[in-house]
Amino acid sequence: MGNLFELKCDGLVCPLPVAKTKRKLLEMESGDILEVSGDYAEAGQNIKNYIEKHSDKVLEFLIDGENYLIKIQKS
Repeated sequence: MGNLFELKCDGLVCPLPVAKTKRKLLEMESGDILEVSGDYAEAGQNIKNYIEKHSDKVLEFLIDGENYLIKIQKS
């Protein structure tokens, strides 16, 4: 398994969390894991939708109220 990276998106609404996630994934190597968290559940769902339409893999997706956590493996 690769390196673990964290991206905190608290206080951000769309499209910023998706854009920041995309930018961070471009900096990462295949096999690396990105853990994205935030406090706007709709952004978490939008990140998940973006990842599922592209070649990276969602390993975990949790929503608790407005808080979300998504783990992504870079392809």
